[in-house]
Amino acid sequence: MPDGPTLSFGLQLQPQPRMVSIVRRFVEESFEKLVGNPDAVYRVSLAVHELLENAAKYAVGERTGLAVRFEIKGASASITVTNEATPEHIARLRACVAEIQAAADPFIHYQDLMRESVGVERESGLGLARIRAEGELNLSLRIEGSMVTITASG
Repeated sequence: MPDGPTLSFGLQLQPQPRMVSIVRRFVEESFEKLVGNPDAVYRVSLAVHELLENAAKYAVGERTGLAVRFEIKGASASITVTNEATPEHIARLRACVAEIQAAADPFIHYQDLMRESVGVERESGLGLARIRAEGELNLSLRIEGSMVTITASG
């Protein structure tokens, strides 16, 4: 049971690029009014943006699930995105999340990825690394068949 008030919601949406900024603005505006902690609002909205952007780029199927939970006391958050993905994307995602989790310094890892991804047309993992470095949130990955769930929490 949480120690204080929580703010949480869930959405089912089509994984489309235009939905990313719409949902991010919804999260920012809702959290700004209710939470009053600009750093926490930034971290949550950043994670929502990056996770939904990944879903818009790489999800297969018509639905992406988003769940956001924020405990106001202590400013802890959990942002989860679930969608279907191809086996190739799942393999790259496993490697990317493992690399991010293993990084001794998340910000240096993020900077290295930025340098490596300049001009590259493949998946870089930059958005996930940004969640870890700038958002200061931990990443976890759960895979069940072709369904992928990424959670950013902290």
